[in-house]
Amino acid sequence: MTINDSEQQLQATPRAKPKRIRWADMTWRDHVRVGLGVFFFLLGIAGIILPILQGVLFLIISAILLAPYSLWVQKQLPRFERRFPWLSDKARSVAARWSPKKRPE
Repeated sequence: MTINDSEQQLQATPRAKPKRIRWADMTWRDHVRVGLGVFFFLLGIAGIILPILQGVLFLIISAILLAPYSLWVQKQLPRFERRFPWLSDKARSVAARWSPKKRPE
């Protein structure tokens, strides 16, 4: 598959409209993820001020944890997929591996 084929596939696939996730609709995992994201964000801010902590590392971790809840990130995702299709494919394979699988009943 060439880069042009990947671009055509991305343009052909309909993209869902970014949606806002409400607090009432979140599961306990979402609450834990947001809590951890805020915790790492605060550690990152402290790390910028204090020379002992690695502030940038904690800010990157918080950005990764909080990204699914950001409308801006959801809007930028199609642009990222068009620009870096190989990285997008790799990210999708990792996400498919780590996503919870439905158990057979």
